[in-house]
Amino acid sequence: MVLRPPSHQASLRTTVCVVGSGPAGITCAMELARRGIAVMLVESGGETFQDEAQAMCDAELADARRHATMQDAVRRAFGGTSWLWGGRCIPFDPIDFEPRDYAPGTAWPIRYEELSPYYARACEYTNCGQPAFTLDRLAAESASRPITARFQPGDVIASDLERWSGEPNFARRYRDWFEREPSVQLLLGATCVDIEPSGDREHVASIVVARGAARTRIVADHFVLACGGLEATRLLLNVNARHGDRLGNRSGLLGRHYMGHISGKIASVRFDSEAARTIYHFERDAQGFYARRRFTVPARVQREQQLLNTAMWLDNHPPADPAHGNGILSFAYLALCTPVISRYLAPPAIAKLVANASARKDRGAHVRNVCKDLAKIATFVPPFVYRRYFARPRLPGFFLPSPNNVYALHYHAEQLPSRESRVTLAETADCHGMRRLRIDLRYQHADADSVVRCHALLDRHLRKTGAGRLEYWMPEAERVDAVLAQAADGFHQIGTARMAAHWRDGVVDPRCRVFGTDNLYVASSAVFPSSGQANPTLTIVALSARIADDIAAQLARPNASDAASDTANDTENRNDARMPNDMPTDATPVADRNPPSVEPIDEPVAVATAGAPR
Repeated sequence: MVLRPPSHQASLRTTVCVVGSGPAGITCAMELARRGIAVMLVESGGETFQDEAQAMCDAELADARRHATMQDAVRRAFGGTSWLWGGRCIPFDPIDFEPRDYAPGTAWPIRYEELSPYYARACEYTNCGQPAFTLDRLAAESASRPITARFQPGDVIASDLERWSGEPNFARRYRDWFEREPSVQLLLGATCVDIEPSGDREHVASIVVARGAARTRIVADHFVLACGGLEATRLLLNVNARHGDRLGNRSGLLGRHYMGHISGKIASVRFDSEAARTIYHFERDAQGFYARRRFTVPARVQREQQLLNTAMWLDNHPPADPAHGNGILSFAYLALCTPVISRYLAPPAIAKLVANASARKDRGAHVRNVCKDLAKIATFVPPFVYRRYFARPRLPGFFLPSPNNVYALHYHAEQLPSRESRVTLAETADCHGMRRLRIDLRYQHADADSVVRCHALLDRHLRKTGAGRLEYWMPEAERVDAVLAQAADGFHQIGTARMAAHWRDGVVDPRCRVFGTDNLYVASSAVFPSSGQANPTLTIVALSARIADDIAAQLARPNASDAASDTANDTENRNDARMPNDMPTDATPVADRNPPSVEPIDEPVAVATAGAPR
């Protein structure tokens, strides 16, 4: 059922309180509710976009070239940032979890095998079909063919797949379920402004949510912060300022090691085979879901050549450059440059990326391309519009065949963690007095160098097998700088509340519980110690399902002795010898820099109670 927070000071009681209603929050809430556990899902925004709610996400950017604005990167509404999500679904790879001496600080305190069982459930929530992420498991007629006629697997393979959500918007997909489900209360227009620890215990007693001047306390047995990578970090930074860094920041690492991905184009790939035999487009499985092939480097080769995890795929020529001579690409470019039209075609960030591309912006040349290809455009547009905006599963995008068998090559690569890449609290505050973030996302030379070496590896492999070659867009000496010039993110918010085996090395434990608490979890890419090559959403959803399992298991314990035993074991794990890690500790407290913004509430817990477990 859907609620609004009381307009007066009050208190609410539930079993599990989940803050944030994006993919992580919705997954966690649904997993718990399906077990009959009472859940309150707290959302700062409304059912759709609201300027006032969205403005609370605004942040200061140290370098606007490196980071998207928060208006483009996140959505504060029911469904969260799935309103902006393109729908690409990819699991992390086993190597992303493992220690690598050339990638310091990237090892997870859990094994890939501990998370991999949850990817099937994540595929259900993200609506991307079966968890088939390799070509040998793809139920498609084209799966038996190589990506291009002469391609053979070796130092580079083309059998890894990305899958695409048939309906990326979680609000549209799950709104009716929340309306009907009695075990969940959806609290809209309620912004979490404080987390209240319980005396001297490692336990969170309640949170405080705000709506206007009103404050409401929510008391629960367990709490989950699922409000996005940066917003969860911001909330914890603000709260720790009032509670002496008790909640996950004894290490001083909260907000540090901010990562995204390093992405862009520096080359085209030319295949030496018949153009008609190149699989450049999406492939559909037996259920109608879309998948696409990627060039990747096997883990063995990554280790041998000390490469960061990287994926590359075939792409259209940059639409902004009219030299492509393609009327359909010029038509798409002109549409994305038209504000009234572009908002219906792509998320704002994508439209800006295309419209602001550094290629030659000759509108006249684009118009000429369109005029010469009017017949092709008329044939292309109607079926594309239907498959993109009306069919389910929906078409994720479009790729055009190259008569010359030449395609732009897009890369999407791992970014290494760095202590100096971080978010901190700014001096400015939002309407509730919560200090905003100052974001300083930094890339390193090693990030770009690995990208360039991966390209060289692919070029050698294509030439060796006779499949083709790369055609670079700049001289060799300029390639690392070209990669760094394109380096920017803000959409994949990774690493600022990193997972670790010991509190000295992170913010949350291997169960995603905040160090210093026994009942506060973070369900977000902020806990990832590494970024891998994969987009984070599928792994966020998988971790959220795992968190729900952990909470449900604790609630199901029949007596206190089991819980006491677990607490003793967990305390030992949380305070054992420091986990080997090259990340030094920053013990600088933030408490003296952050004034409190929420007064305590002395209201008794009696005003309203969420539905009891069934």
